[in-house]
Amino acid sequence: MRKPRRTALISSLLLAVFTSAGLAQTAAPIVSTSHGAVSGVLSQSVRQYLGIPFAAPPVGNLRWQPPQPPVPWPGIRDGSVPSKRCAQPKTSFGAESLTEDCLYLNVHVPSDIGSRRLPVMVWIHGGAFISGAAPDYDMRTLASKAQAVVVSVNYRLGPFGFFRTPELAAQSAPVNFGLQDQQAALRWVRDDIERFGGDPGNVTIFGESAGGISTCLHLASPQSKNLFHKAISQSGPCRLSTQRTAADVEDAANQLSTEADCVPGSGQLACLRSKSASEILAAQGDEWGLLKNNFKWTAVPDGITLHGRPDELIRTGQFNRVPVLLGSNRDEGRLFVATEQHLTYLLPLGFGKFDQALSTLSGGDSLFQKKLAATYTLWNYLTLDRALGAALTDGHFSCNVANDAKALGQYVPVYQYEFTEANTPGVIDPYMSMGAFHGAELRFLFQAKLPGPTIFWPLNSAQQKLADQMSGYWGNFARSADPNGADLPKWPRLQPSAASALLLDSKGISNTGVDKLRDIHHCDLWARP
Repeated sequence: MRKPRRTALISSLLLAVFTSAGLAQTAAPIVSTSHGAVSGVLSQSVRQYLGIPFAAPPVGNLRWQPPQPPVPWPGIRDGSVPSKRCAQPKTSFGAESLTEDCLYLNVHVPSDIGSRRLPVMVWIHGGAFISGAAPDYDMRTLASKAQAVVVSVNYRLGPFGFFRTPELAAQSAPVNFGLQDQQAALRWVRDDIERFGGDPGNVTIFGESAGGISTCLHLASPQSKNLFHKAISQSGPCRLSTQRTAADVEDAANQLSTEADCVPGSGQLACLRSKSASEILAAQGDEWGLLKNNFKWTAVPDGITLHGRPDELIRTGQFNRVPVLLGSNRDEGRLFVATEQHLTYLLPLGFGKFDQALSTLSGGDSLFQKKLAATYTLWNYLTLDRALGAALTDGHFSCNVANDAKALGQYVPVYQYEFTEANTPGVIDPYMSMGAFHGAELRFLFQAKLPGPTIFWPLNSAQQKLADQMSGYWGNFARSADPNGADLPKWPRLQPSAASALLLDSKGISNTGVDKLRDIHHCDLWARP
C-alpha cells in the first residue's frame, strides 16, 4: 500500500521540478524602470514586458487633460499581461472597450542582445483615431528579425483623445490629447528604454493608417522635437484626416454635448466629465466610414502641439527634419469597400451608392465628380466595387503619399515604396479580390495575424521571403537611416532628378519611376489644393 503513495510522491516532485524548469525558461529578467520594477516573459526568443504605465490613468478630472506622469508602484509589476484597449466603440476592426485607464506600452526585446544597445522602434497603431490598440499587433517576430527593441503604445481615441470645447480652448492648453499621449510615451522611451537594452539616441517612430498619420503629426509637432530620430509612415499620408480645423472639432464636441445633455456654459466640461465612458461613446453619433469621409476626431492646429496643417508645414520645411521611409499599398481602398459595403450588407455596390461615394470624394464639386465618374468606370475596372476601391486608393492614399514624399525629399533623405502583393492572407470578400488592401503589408512586416475579423493562414515560400526582406529593410532603416543591406535588392533614395519607388511583391522586388505610379493612380486628376 505504501509503494503507490511513494511513486505518486516521486511523480509529483518530478512534475514540480519540470514545471519549475519550464517556468524558468519562460521568465525574463526583472527590469527596474523610473517608476518601479517590472517582470517579463520570454516567448519566441523575445523578452516581453507588457502593460507598463507611461502616464497616469486619464480618468475623473484628468479626462481631457494632458497626460500626467505615472504613479510609482511598489514591488514588482506583472509584465506578462497586456493592457486593455482604450475606450472605443465596436468596429469592423476591433471590440468595444469602456476602459479609460489605458495609457500603457509594451516592450519587446530580442533575448540574445548581450551588452549591445539596439535601435528602438516605437509602433503607433492605426484605427482612424477611433479604434485599435497596441496589443492587437504581435511584435515578437519583427523584434527578432530586425534586431531592434520594439515598443508599442496605446493612446486615447475618439472623443477622449481629440476633443475641444470653449472651456478647454479658454485654458490656452493643448487639446490634441491622443497626440500628447504618444509624446508622453516617447518621453518614457527616452528616459527608460536603455534599461531594456535600447538606444535612446536611435529611436524610429513607425505606424500604419492613423499610426502613419501620427508619424506625420510628430514630424510637424514642435513638442515632438528630439524625441525620435527617424520616421516610417505606412499608408498614413499627412493630408488624410488632417484637413479639419479646431472649429470643426468644437462643432463635433458640441453635438456630443447636446446628445449627452450637457448644455453650453461654465459647467459643460464638469457635466461631460461626470458621464460614463459608455455615455460619451453613445453620444458621439454615426459610426465612422471612409466611404462617408466623416472624420470627426483627429488632431487639429491648437497653437501648441500643432501650428498648422501638417502637409503644409512639411511642404514649407517647418518640421522635425529626420530621414523618412514611407509608402502605401496598390489597392488600399478595397478594404473599405469590403468592410463598409460587402461584409456589412452582403451586397455589391449599386449605381446609387457608387454615385453617392463619388460625390463625397469630390467634396460636392459636381464638375470634379463628373471627371471622377469618367475615370473610374465599369469599362476600366470591370465592377463598380473595384472602381470605387481604386478611387479611394488614389484620392486618399497613393497620390497624397507621393506628394508627401516629394515635399519631404526637398529637406531630408526619403525612401518610398508601394506594396503590390495581391494575394495577402487575411480578408475574404465574396464580391471582389482584395489585392494589396489597406493594412496588407502588416501581415508581412509582423508575420502574424492582422487585427479584426481576418483569417490567418501561412505565407507561401515566396511570400515568406518577401516578409523577411521587409523586416530587413525596416530594421536596417531603424539602425542606420538606410534600408539597404548586402542581401537585399537595392532601394534607391528618392532623388528629384530620378525619383523612383520600391515595389514590394512576392514575385520579386523591383524599382519603378514615381511618375509611373502617379499615372497608375491618376494623380494629375487629384492634383487639387
